[in-house]
Amino acid sequence: MDIQKLKYFIAVVENGTVSKAAKALNMTQPPLSMLLKKFEDEIGIQLFRREGKRLYLTDSGQLVYQRGIELLASSEAILQEAREFQQDHRGTVSIGCAAVANFSLIPEVIKRMNDHSINIVTHVKEGSPPYILEHLRFHKLDIGIVRNVYNRDDLITTKLFTEPVMVALPPGHPLEGKKSVRLEELKDEKFLLHHSSFEYNISDTIIMECKKRGITPNIIYWGTETLPMLGMVNAGMGIAFPPKSVLKSVGVALPPLAELSDPPITTTLNMVTVKNNVKKEAVEMFLDIAKEVIEEIEKEFSR
Repeated sequence: MDIQKLKYFIAVVENGTVSKAAKALNMTQPPLSMLLKKFEDEIGIQLFRREGKRLYLTDSGQLVYQRGIELLASSEAILQEAREFQQDHRGTVSIGCAAVANFSLIPEVIKRMNDHSINIVTHVKEGSPPYILEHLRFHKLDIGIVRNVYNRDDLITTKLFTEPVMVALPPGHPLEGKKSVRLEELKDEKFLLHHSSFEYNISDTIIMECKKRGITPNIIYWGTETLPMLGMVNAGMGIAFPPKSVLKSVGVALPPLAELSDPPITTTLNMVTVKNNVKKEAVEMFLDIAKEVIEEIEKEFSR
């Protein structure tokens, strides 16, 4: 397969038309159309169904497009890894995660890599699950660390650990100092909750448990990140429900925290990778260290 013609084919798909692709590639339309036809002839597959001036991907064309993106990403990953070894680097790892993981899990992994003189550059992008999954699919990330993502045919989801949900209370709150609280004790509070537009998450469970108990939660804020909510809690604006791993956050001023004992609610942190992606040595080394950290966190949470 001619890689250059594959790149032209992908450009046509992503730009929508041959003319737009030609403009993006800084070439004229007739040569691009000829190259596209030669590519189809070479591989013996009809990639497009032509109706007038419009092109529609065939099922086979869709498969070539998806696998072509993976092939180009894999090729680039191989070259990047080879360049890094030549320059005496051990490689790079690109991770997408929520901010709380970037303040708790990832700093401990990086610390241990430094302690073991493992020379890996870690690139972290914080964002919501949809943002992270999109970047994984386009091979802009090696790993995603997200909560409660399931049933994606092109992704591999691996459970990292399950942890209890805590209650974050404003400083000076009457419940401050209690080891655990019940949901009924929070019925008159102002709730700060996470968006629940992607899969089933902590907020959905909390609202469901409130309904079971005849409680109508007074939700004054919906957000995507835990740490800004904890800042709002510290300012006395309401209560939040962070995962217990926030206790390991580095450089964060946490509000008073108590366990939610009735009902006990848990949340799962997952690692997500793309199927059929080339495994980089740097990623494997990062994951080996991460497993050590996760095992220790699990032991601590089980006490």
